[in-house]
Amino acid sequence: LPLAVPRKRVSSRPKETFLFLMLFAPLYMAAFALGSVLFDLINLTFPASNQNIQYSIVSLRYGIACVVVAFPVFLWMHTLIKREAARNPGQRISPVRRWLTYLTLFIAAISIVADLTTLIVTFLEGEITVRFLLKVLVIAVMAAGAFVYYLRDLRHDEVAPSAEFRAGRTARAGFAALVVLVLATTVTAFWFAGSPFRARTEKQDAQRVADLRDIARSVEAFYGWKGRLPESLDECDSNPITFVDQKSDRITREPYLYRVVSDTSFQLGAVFVLPSREDEPGFWKHGSGMNTFRIDVTKNKGAAGNPVSPFLY
Repeated sequence: LPLAVPRKRVSSRPKETFLFLMLFAPLYMAAFALGSVLFDLINLTFPASNQNIQYSIVSLRYGIACVVVAFPVFLWMHTLIKREAARNPGQRISPVRRWLTYLTLFIAAISIVADLTTLIVTFLEGEITVRFLLKVLVIAVMAAGAFVYYLRDLRHDEVAPSAEFRAGRTARAGFAALVVLVLATTVTAFWFAGSPFRARTEKQDAQRVADLRDIARSVEAFYGWKGRLPESLDECDSNPITFVDQKSDRITREPYLYRVVSDTSFQLGAVFVLPSREDEPGFWKHGSGMNTFRIDVTKNKGAAGNPVSPFLY
């Protein structure tokens, strides 16, 4: 009789490693991004006196992008792994899964301890504010939620089969609450960050301000060189130091306004689409439509005696 040749068993360890890494990596990304978005929303709702609002808006947009990408990947991998576990129950006791789950528990526990420590230290220093308490609450809720969920998930493998339905129902309710929280946070963040059209328009207006600032520097340099203001911006092109690179709007192609007002002062102007943000300080703050800015080249003197306008920086 022919001897039966044993079939080589293909190891499932690489597949398990891939699946669980693809589950936990987006989880960490989405968790940190969601925390960043919530922090930015708190900063925008309760702004500090020295806060840069534009920086918070930019940070908020990056956070939204990360959540929108990472969280659906996490949900998809979570569903896929649940289906795999239903077909192969032994996957639930995979060493890779247990290692990554315990790592998540460790990170969550450390976050809770650090959060409480920071809260106590800040309380003792008498510097507790509403925005600080809200940020502490965000970290505590996120870390505690992850800790409880994954601790129950580990214990679920050890309980009696009769408890399986109750644990699953609780887990599904918690997961549904998480999805609702992420959706609500993302929608709110979109409202604070503004539409993509507004973001694009703000960048265009910021470029107009940058162009006017460069023109003003060139005109001041021309005054320091010639002792007078140029009659037109084209006159600045005779010297590489005073050369004006952008004389017209990059979008509309309309020339920027340049007008000599007196022997030592001139006006610059451009048409802006949106007004500056209320918190935006500086000489170049503008409204929508045509805005002009008058600059006196002799208002201040630099260390070398050259005219330097305080409005350009």
